[in-house]
Amino acid sequence: MGMSVGGNKSGMLAEINVTPLVDVMLVLIIIFMVVTPILTAGVDVTLPEGKTGDSSQDVGQHLTVSIQQDQSVFVETSKSSLDKIVEDINAFYAANEARPLLIKADRRLTWKEVRAVMDPIAEGGLTTMLLAVEKDKE
Repeated sequence: MGMSVGGNKSGMLAEINVTPLVDVMLVLIIIFMVVTPILTAGVDVTLPEGKTGDSSQDVGQHLTVSIQQDQSVFVETSKSSLDKIVEDINAFYAANEARPLLIKADRRLTWKEVRAVMDPIAEGGLTTMLLAVEKDKE
């Protein structure tokens, strides 16, 4: 903080000190850079590439079911099994029913392996599911 007083002119000079503003903005930029990758929901999986689809960033608005390469199933970040996946999903839906269900499956899985997870969910009454893909790099 500084202020120039006097000098060759009489009276005070009013100058805006932007250093504190720049400091605050740099700290905010760093915070957003660190927090943004953490905002994706669910367990991290390598998604398959897709040519079509709607582009959106998942920042927690979906209830995420993740299927890893070893066929481990996670509801959000909690490990689940095929026997109790509907119960786990319904437990999350108890807090917020409006969240759409997003399936994130590893690209190395076959469609049959992904379908083995989707079938118990559909039989449990949750028939609307979104599939996550990476945007094709063409």
